[in-house]
Amino acid sequence: MNGRTLRRGSTLLIGTILSAQAVTGCTPAPQALLAAEHNGSGGIRLLVAPCPGFKIRGVSVFLNGNADPSARWSVIRETGPGTPSEIDLFSPPDGYQAKEATLAEIQPLKKYTATIRGSIGTKALSGHVDFSLEKVEKLEAGKVTTGLDGNKVASRKDFLKSPPPRCKK
Repeated sequence: MNGRTLRRGSTLLIGTILSAQAVTGCTPAPQALLAAEHNGSGGIRLLVAPCPGFKIRGVSVFLNGNADPSARWSVIRETGPGTPSEIDLFSPPDGYQAKEATLAEIQPLKKYTATIRGSIGTKALSGHVDFSLEKVEKLEAGKVTTGLDGNKVASRKDFLKSPPPRCKK
């Protein structure tokens, strides 16, 4: 076996290993800032990825598209540390107050967007997730839909495991 054949064989082996890792799920944890899931009582909960130093200023949910631009639910931080890790829709977390409440329920066959705005020190940080009632209802237990790659479904545990890279100051 000459050196050229050995290099080709090594390249092929490395490519095969990397392909196998991708197929078997050896990929990094999701890197979204916001996800949606069932809240256990028939509603929808937003999950905020762990992000040290992140202070949430506001969260909004609205109909996606031009269906009804006035239909919106949003909360703003009034007091407190500012970073709840879970937010049940239509129920402001402690320290937050409803700013708009023209959207009171998530309806079937409509698409929604949830956004989160805040900062780490002086660095602005935001995220979003698109969802529908049907998409959230189809999620298996322990799964969430994220704002990544066309709203990728991910493990709740993986989503909450590590902060996205943009959480660094």
